[in-house]
Amino acid sequence: MILRVGLFPIRKLSFWFFPPGSYDNVASSSASKQAAKAFVEMFQKEYSILKHEQSSSSSDGTQYAISNEDTTDMMCPFVENGYVDTIRDIANRGQLHQENAGLHPPPPLLLIYLHAPLHDKVPHFVKHVFCNARVMSLIHRYKNSGALTCWGGSIHTADGAHARDTLQVTCFPFLALVRVQPGSSSASTTTTTTTTATAPSSTRNLELLFRMEGPALQSIQPNVLFHYLSNALTKYEAILTEQTMRRLQREEEVRLREEQDREYREALEADQRREREKREQQRLKEEQERKVREEQERIANEKQNRLENARRILNRNGEGEPPNGNGDSSMGTSQVTRIRLVLPSGKRLERRFWGKDTIDVVRSFLILHFEENDIPIENFELSCNYPKKALADGEKTLESEELCPHGVIMVQDLDA
Repeated sequence: MILRVGLFPIRKLSFWFFPPGSYDNVASSSASKQAAKAFVEMFQKEYSILKHEQSSSSSDGTQYAISNEDTTDMMCPFVENGYVDTIRDIANRGQLHQENAGLHPPPPLLLIYLHAPLHDKVPHFVKHVFCNARVMSLIHRYKNSGALTCWGGSIHTADGAHARDTLQVTCFPFLALVRVQPGSSSASTTTTTTTTATAPSSTRNLELLFRMEGPALQSIQPNVLFHYLSNALTKYEAILTEQTMRRLQREEEVRLREEQDREYREALEADQRREREKREQQRLKEEQERKVREEQERIANEKQNRLENARRILNRNGEGEPPNGNGDSSMGTSQVTRIRLVLPSGKRLERRFWGKDTIDVVRSFLILHFEENDIPIENFELSCNYPKKALADGEKTLESEELCPHGVIMVQDLDA
């Protein structure tokens, strides 16, 4: 406490004589963005490849030409965004890709360059190696394809110093190619993984693919750097291609399974539908057979009832066909009449009846005759010609119909 009280005036004086600059707040996203924008402007002003001739040569004399079409791609490759915000953006894109790889492209790799402006070897590296036409063309080719994002910063800013401390950089210039892992994880590190804080309460994993700094980078040839970067980016492309092929294979397998499931469901539904139709046809068939059977039973019952009724009428009171003659004293005044029955086929039948017999007795005789002789006549009517009339009233007697002592009755088949 005494030390803090004693150093408080010194701290106040330091803020008075050395006020914090606009790039000194690492927790401020706007300050980091301003620092990144200032670095891009400085890089374009002092190191842009467009300030050189349209060809560049390495230290071994190899010439690399730049076409007029490529000059627009040779501008500063670095993004105007803070270090933490850049990593967070790539991680979010990776998270979206994991959730829906078909809709969101894979996240890019991150090329990190830390600039030490007071280092005497840095200008030579930037002008003759990093801004080499072949190297820059490679960087822009992958950047334009969405496979690479470049971030650069000065170590004299809070954002650059934060990146330096996070990556544990001790000598310059520094160049690294990393793969940002999506999502958040614990702060643990491995030999191939470095963590960087995106916020005070979370970290993100950086998978190191390429790292070079200090004397190794100061003496490197442009073509060597080109091959290092090209190999790392090519391997990453191969990984993405393999992941894409696996994803497409999984999607194809899922599609095939869904198609097989759909075909199975359709076949099952078709079988169930045919089974239902079969059961319905069977039910209709049984229903039709039942109706036919009931109708046959009804017809048979009606026929049986008609025959029984006809026998009962003929045998009523024990009376049968009267004897040949004009009567019997036991019958009183009842008269015997001879009736000739003309069938629809033209065949004639003769039978004696009592004059008191009704038309129904004649009908009953015909019903029994047709049944006994297998004559297929069921519905018929009786009539006479002299006088011409229909014998429709079954209660009238033959005497009342003037069919005594003889008469002719015509039989008409109503179903013919």
